[in-house]
Amino acid sequence: MIEQFYNRFFSSDKELVAFIKGITGIVPTKIKFYKQVFNHRSIFAQPELNNERLELLGDSILDACVCDYLYKKYPYKGEGFITLLRSKVVNRKQLNELGERIGLMTKLKYHKRQIGSTTKDMAGNTFEALVGALYLDAGFEPTKKFIQKRVLSQLLDIDEILATEIDFKSKLYQFAQRESKVLEFTLHEQSKKGNRNYFVMHIMINGEFVAAGEGFNKKNAEQNAAHNAIQVLGKDVVLGTNHAEKSS
Repeated sequence: MIEQFYNRFFSSDKELVAFIKGITGIVPTKIKFYKQVFNHRSIFAQPELNNERLELLGDSILDACVCDYLYKKYPYKGEGFITLLRSKVVNRKQLNELGERIGLMTKLKYHKRQIGSTTKDMAGNTFEALVGALYLDAGFEPTKKFIQKRVLSQLLDIDEILATEIDFKSKLYQFAQRESKVLEFTLHEQSKKGNRNYFVMHIMINGEFVAAGEGFNKKNAEQNAAHNAIQVLGKDVVLGTNHAEKSS
């Protein structure tokens, strides 16, 4: 009976191996873990058969790999910046979209009558289970390589997440308006890094320089400058004690 469920979406172990390799670049050897990835608890109630334990493990591994990546990508940023950006990268919305994009929901086995019409968070949870299976099969380093080289460098745009999810610029404008201050963003320098344009933006408040930010486009450079300005002015002063960022 259980085998019939296993073969419902993968006609053979060979097909499952090809699917996992196509996503991760890793050739699976311990097939049982990957079969478990696609077993939702609505069909498989036993914890040794459904993907919840793998999801828990994968969540911790993913968190460590993302933190390692951001720590090295932003060597001059503080703990608060890395913690906040990490929470934005691994939030439910990002993981759900990622799981959908790589096709995990097309393979997940779940009971539609029990779940109903909503499949909220199932794609992201399945992705975390996949990370857990990779860790148990291949170990930490290959799993970290998949997350950092494929997911963070190819499937997700960290700079875009930084610019859109953490809108430091808007928060700085809100502060300036609240305090009746004149806020200006000015282009200080434009250069080339390889084949890409590179921008340095300055922030002036009441005509005085406060902070600078850099990036491969003006939007990112302004966001980085705004974040640096918030650090200079004081996070509590700019954001207020009731405006702390929370993960989604």
